[in-house]
Amino acid sequence: MTDTASAAVESEGLGRDYGRIRALEGLDLLVPRGGLVGLLGPNGAGKTTAMLLLGTLLSPTRGRARVFGHDVSGARRAVRRRVGLLFQDTSLDGLLTVEENLLFAARLAGLGGRLARAAVADAIARAGLTERVRQPARQLSGGWRRLVDIARATLHQPDLLILDEPTVGLDPEHRERIWSILASERREHGTAVLFSTHYMTEAEPADRVVLLSSGRVVANDKPAALRAAIGEEVAEIEGPGAERLARALRGLGAAATLLRTERGFRVGLTGPREPAIELAGSAPGIERLSFRPTSLEDVYFARTPADQGTVT
Repeated sequence: MTDTASAAVESEGLGRDYGRIRALEGLDLLVPRGGLVGLLGPNGAGKTTAMLLLGTLLSPTRGRARVFGHDVSGARRAVRRRVGLLFQDTSLDGLLTVEENLLFAARLAGLGGRLARAAVADAIARAGLTERVRQPARQLSGGWRRLVDIARATLHQPDLLILDEPTVGLDPEHRERIWSILASERREHGTAVLFSTHYMTEAEPADRVVLLSSGRVVANDKPAALRAAIGEEVAEIEGPGAERLARALRGLGAAATLLRTERGFRVGLTGPREPAIELAGSAPGIERLSFRPTSLEDVYFARTPADQGTVT
């Protein structure tokens, strides 16, 4: 490991088994102080297991991890004081009001009396919950419940937020509000954020992206570097002649990656698009040829074996 004093999270070979099932093989992860790191991967890839381990809610089967220098197995209390957690299922009590839920969370975080009420008032204001403080949690929509979850996770001003699918199932307005709150936490308090998401665009601003598949790390780099490995841009080719054209582009050295899709091929281009345009003009069976910038979604499909679409 590198100097743990400089990192919010640092893990080496961190893994967890459930009986004979290896949910997480061995995670090497570095989240710098104040950093924004995304965990991507299909369902069952090991993202939630990794977050439970780092949040001290599971014990590792192998490897080790430190949060601000504290071992997640041997110094759980010290870790929990520095961390705010949010998982896919809400942690709210539906019978309590928004304010009561947050006061209860403040006391669990070790805040009491005037300090707890001040922290709750601040969290309510930041999340835009002022008009809903007296409303029972069970009456809230999914978006508003998620905002209360975010307020709960941030009310003690943790140094690290571990967020499992923080915006899953939300409309664009609530997604935007949640990311605005997280940006404020990073800007004003230097909070580090480790998050998972199925919305690839949400991971684009991350300092680093770690892609998991079947419990293993299959990619770990800055988003720009991951996109560059796929190609400078992507050609979408459809029609019965798509494979022939895609392989011809690879033969010319114009394709970095080929990915089979339901309607044809995605080709990551290594240079100008002109060779693809010229070949398509004379190739039979090409129904559509279009070009677009490379995205993290392309990285996801190319690096995730479950897709079974990458052509070697």
